[in-house]
Amino acid sequence: MLKRGIFLMMIFLLCAGGCDAWPGESGATAEEELPREGLVLPEPPHLPPEAGEVRIGTLYYADAGFRFLVPVTREIPYTEAIARATLQRLVGTPELSSLLSEVGLAAVIPEDTAIHGIAVDEDGLARVDFSPELLNYPPEQERLVLGSILCTLRQFPSIQQVAILIEGAAPERFSSGAPGTTPLGPECWINLEIEEGVTDYRQYSAVRLFFCYPAPNGWIFYVPVTRILPPVDDLFAAVIAELLRGPRRGSGLFSQIPPDTALLNYTLEEGLATIDFSRHLLDYEGGKTGAANLLNQILLTLSELEEVKEVQVLVEGEKVVRSGELDLQGPLTPPPVYNFM
Repeated sequence: MLKRGIFLMMIFLLCAGGCDAWPGESGATAEEELPREGLVLPEPPHLPPEAGEVRIGTLYYADAGFRFLVPVTREIPYTEAIARATLQRLVGTPELSSLLSEVGLAAVIPEDTAIHGIAVDEDGLARVDFSPELLNYPPEQERLVLGSILCTLRQFPSIQQVAILIEGAAPERFSSGAPGTTPLGPECWINLEIEEGVTDYRQYSAVRLFFCYPAPNGWIFYVPVTRILPPVDDLFAAVIAELLRGPRRGSGLFSQIPPDTALLNYTLEEGLATIDFSRHLLDYEGGKTGAANLLNQILLTLSELEEVKEVQVLVEGEKVVRSGELDLQGPLTPPPVYNFM
């Protein structure tokens, strides 16, 4: 019953924020062309911080249009109450809101929200006590607010689920009507999409895909999308198929992988995934930046599969090299840090 309740709650929150229909084609429409030229990749920190001074953490902010969550890697000064300190950086202070607006992002926790404390029990349930200002969000943003809190806290191994408290008590219901007494998690189903064919909450497959968000300032952010599918026998093949399918139309995301690209073959042996694509893969736009986006989409998506450690990308059986742009001579690993700011 608990799993059913969590699943139905996630569906409720998804649809409260708007459920998109599948397009006849993926990505942007002709009326909604997304810019791809001249885009800049956020750079990782040049020097690692000294041990004990800061922690590299992941924070989940909304895009400027409040359509989806974007994981952002930031340096967080270390403290014994590191989970609380991390969560505090989601609150939309004037300083944070100004910083985020420059890169096409927005904080989802309302300004002036206070975090009174976090208590984690032995079962991994984190009870987070907020001030009433937490609930001062538009109902259509609820899935972003709750998703941001859950996914930000789930990066800590000791936390499996999150219970929201307001002045020490769980709200009966949130503003959208979702029950406030049901803990969030453990699944961090960020940017949830549910296929029409999913009718039985006990039988489904979940895949996490990475697409590109072109921020107004010219940066590219990599955005994970959790897609819930009917049960599949070959999860690896399903992941690649959904990645090639691309983002939903009108989502605000695009895929750097050319739309006609097909998967020809793949193998997975001792952590090395070898993937052979059709020659359409080389029709990507954007030069060096486009090639980086394409590879990072593939690598970050496959890194979500526990058995994958390295990826060898082939194009019709060949290890392609484009000088100064694309190098597929050997196995690749996903970037250890992405979306850093």
